[in-house]
Amino acid sequence: MKDHFCVAFLLVAALGTSSAQPPDSGASADQSMEQGREMIREGRLEVIHSELHLTEAEAAAFWPIYGQYRDEIDAIQDRYAAMVKEYLHRYEAADLSNDYADELLATFFDIKRERLDVQQNYLPRFRAMLPALKVARLFQLENKISAEIDAQLALVVPLVDPT
Repeated sequence: MKDHFCVAFLLVAALGTSSAQPPDSGASADQSMEQGREMIREGRLEVIHSELHLTEAEAAAFWPIYGQYRDEIDAIQDRYAAMVKEYLHRYEAADLSNDYADELLATFFDIKRERLDVQQNYLPRFRAMLPALKVARLFQLENKISAEIDAQLALVVPLVDPT
């Protein structure tokens, strides 16, 4: 399963290079970032498919609902990626302020809350079609993948300099 998490590197590379690109290459950086995010989506599906061990009946019920779940989570992740991209751009431009930091924190916590809300909203739906152990495993896998991506991002996203 560890090999599947290597796709996180692509997102990190795309985010890391997006702020270092010359102004006229923004479309290329956006395209690279989207390609990296698509590879992560595909890798996530591969991990869930191979690690959840669904029966045919469970799979038939699960995958359509999981697709809806991922669509909602991915929309939230789009906001997160945009937030990180903007932060990197502003960091490189030395355009950080207390007002922007307040906005960044509010956006960050809104995104975290929205993600948790979606997870809680889908929990009963997953429980209705899967045994509790498989639902727990699903959320463990989701959290492991997200933690790996966050850990990789933490390596490349610079900290705010409060001075």
